[in-house]
Amino acid sequence: MESNDIKLPFLDILITKTGKNITTDIYYKSTDTHQYLNFHSCHPSYTKRNIPYCLARRVCTIVNDETKRDIRLNELKIFLKKQKYPNALVNKGIEKARAIPLLDLRDTKSKSKSEVLIPFVNTQNPCNPDFYNVIKTNLPILRDCELLKSIIPENAIIQSKRQPKNLKRMLTTAKFNGNNTSTYRVDTCQDTRCGMCDNIEIGSKKLLKNGKTITPNQNLNCKSRNLIYCITCNTCNECYIGQTGNSLCERIRIHRQHIRDPSTRMIPLSEHLDNCGCGIFKVFPFYKMKDPVLTKRLSKETLFIQIFKPKLNGNNCIIE
Repeated sequence: MESNDIKLPFLDILITKTGKNITTDIYYKSTDTHQYLNFHSCHPSYTKRNIPYCLARRVCTIVNDETKRDIRLNELKIFLKKQKYPNALVNKGIEKARAIPLLDLRDTKSKSKSEVLIPFVNTQNPCNPDFYNVIKTNLPILRDCELLKSIIPENAIIQSKRQPKNLKRMLTTAKFNGNNTSTYRVDTCQDTRCGMCDNIEIGSKKLLKNGKTITPNQNLNCKSRNLIYCITCNTCNECYIGQTGNSLCERIRIHRQHIRDPSTRMIPLSEHLDNCGCGIFKVFPFYKMKDPVLTKRLSKETLFIQIFKPKLNGNNCIIE
């Protein structure tokens, strides 16, 4: 909408001159789709419960004509209904905002600088327990101490949620490599007391039997943790892809134990390396995870199994 002698849009306010009077109305751009946060989205419940009130308060603050205000609030009901908000919640938020006088809505409130607030920040996940209420319940225990009572005022801790990584942030990175030609390598840890260095396959890449190539995403050795690795049988050169959150040398030690003692075996790989490879195998770590989360490692392991199709994984394992 373009401005003229009667109407002037400014940000989200439409200022209209009627004779000697000026009225204000809420202004929406023609491209505004009113796609407010869906009520069934994975966000904190208090955020979604507060949205109808905040939007209604915004309308009541901007629109100074009661007739137009009621029209805009009815439009807001329609917008929120499309986003699956319960009618009772929407009506409660609108009535709460409508009950506040216009002068109070437009009054500027200043925050006290002496107020001490301690934010408790955790990542939003509906599967996590309610840590904030646990803290609030046990806070009186800390306040029994006079020193802590002066450090942590009453009601000083506020809840704050951190947005979890979405699929795009997990699969992509904002890091720009440019013309970086550096090559990452896999090497031994050079520790004379390490008995696992003999199993490490050294190099900047690994060629699999099926012709596919694996390259490491960081410099790795047998002391590296939280990674995806590839085991190669010494006899048939078939491969197995696995994951570990511990150091690679600890994982190799477990593989060796499973090869030596059949009673401890949990996967067909151990039997194959014992019968076909005579207990001899090489390990090539190639993907260092950013987050030490088991579910993410398992997802990444599954992805690499689908890409490289190693024959020693799962049901495809060859038993010699």
